[in-house]
Amino acid sequence: MNGRPFRVPAGSTLGQLLAEHDPDLFAALLGGSAIATDGRGIVADPDARLSAGAIFRVLRSARAAEAADA
Repeated sequence: MNGRPFRVPAGSTLGQLLAEHDPDLFAALLGGSAIATDGRGIVADPDARLSAGAIFRVLRSARAAEAADA
């Protein structure tokens, strides 16, 4: 995460890793203000199983929440 490798137990998911090491980013992913992609740039689900050498990126949206029209 953030360029650092992690050792995770076999069968761990991306969501479990994020929940443990970056709960705010995990919340953003679940809330829709961030997306996760695999090493090929394909959108990945938080339930994606991690494997040796897996690379994931979690990207937050740079857009501010839009104000509702009055």
